[in-house]
Amino acid sequence: MMNSIRPVRPGILIGLLGILFGIGWAFWLVLGHERLHASLEAASLTVVPLHEQEASHNAENQIESAVRRTHNNGAEHMHVKKEAMPVSTQEAHGHGGGHNDALTELTHTRLTRGHLHAMGLGLGAIIISFILAFTSASGWIKIAASTMAGLGGLIYPLAWIAMGYRTPSLGPEMAEASVTVIAAPGVGLFLAGALTAVFFVAKDMLMNKR
Repeated sequence: MMNSIRPVRPGILIGLLGILFGIGWAFWLVLGHERLHASLEAASLTVVPLHEQEASHNAENQIESAVRRTHNNGAEHMHVKKEAMPVSTQEAHGHGGGHNDALTELTHTRLTRGHLHAMGLGLGAIIISFILAFTSASGWIKIAASTMAGLGGLIYPLAWIAMGYRTPSLGPEMAEASVTVIAAPGVGLFLAGALTAVFFVAKDMLMNKR
């Protein structure tokens, strides 16, 4: 039994580390929720001033345009412009507030998925390693496949966590694109380990039928 498991111990160990990381991350999300939420709100506010500056700049342009029209059309037209401007400004601020709330919620969802993937893929890496241990694969293949599954299961959740922290400052789409370089290798490594296990299980089943 121990001799069979020995080649896949790296994958089992990394899988256990992934599960422990997922548990620890879940505790951090719960116990450090207030601090985390405050940091996410602070990060999301860094985007708001840009919109406020644009709104302010547009308002200044409207005022200048209205002043020029006043010289041509009279003071009454300028008065109408001044009354209309605060409404549009309030609408812009209201839209920005809703955007920040949705962005914070999306950020927290992505951080939570980091915990879920760490737990699930860590367990998956352990299962793959045990399956490989009892196949006809050579020792180095078992070591490589189990290690790849373990590393992939550990790297991919980190991509979700990095995506979550980058979402407030970069936005949803840019944050997702920025972690592709992390997520893609994680998926590839885990799939490589899983497909290797499937291949040798299928091969052994066919050999036994003969």
